[in-house]
Amino acid sequence: MNQPSSQNHLEYFRELRPHVNTASILLAVGIIGGFLLGAFSPFPQSQVMEPLGGAVQLLLGLPKSFLALGIFVNNGLKTFLVIVLGVLFGVVPVVFVLANGFAIGFLLHLSTKSTGLIASLFAIVPHGIFELPGVLLGASIGLMVGTRAIKRVFGKSQGSLAHELRRGLRFFWQVIIPLLLVGALVEAFITSALISL
Repeated sequence: MNQPSSQNHLEYFRELRPHVNTASILLAVGIIGGFLLGAFSPFPQSQVMEPLGGAVQLLLGLPKSFLALGIFVNNGLKTFLVIVLGVLFGVVPVVFVLANGFAIGFLLHLSTKSTGLIASLFAIVPHGIFELPGVLLGASIGLMVGTRAIKRVFGKSQGSLAHELRRGLRFFWQVIIPLLLVGALVEAFITSALISL
């Protein structure tokens, strides 16, 4: 008899947990690095915020449903690619998590200087509750696939990479996609409203 899918997901997550921890550490390193760069950047804050502010206003001008769809497709496609490209020895997931953390830290610093820490966190946290775990889980799967690829090179893994990818993509469709969808809806309908206040 097949196990319930929720039980399978729980067992898979337990197997994934060390890689989730690694991805979380990489994200934290990226956030700290981005924040420090923002704090000690030689460029005036206005030069960086002006194009970003224009992009934000452009996005806020879109109908909320289109904004949610764009965010969802963007995050879903990137997370899918991070999982699949994990076969390249985990390099892509590492770069992806560090780059995202760096961007978050840099923008958090700039936003904190202009609107204050509480307002910045208030705008980030709602959709981050769903979107960030989804992205981190995807990167963690990519890291696990990359680890298996490295072990295969050294003859220490008997499992098939194709099988590992199938497991990861099943988790992606059944767990991560719903998280990213909810995160996109929250970002489009709630976070955008908070930013425009």
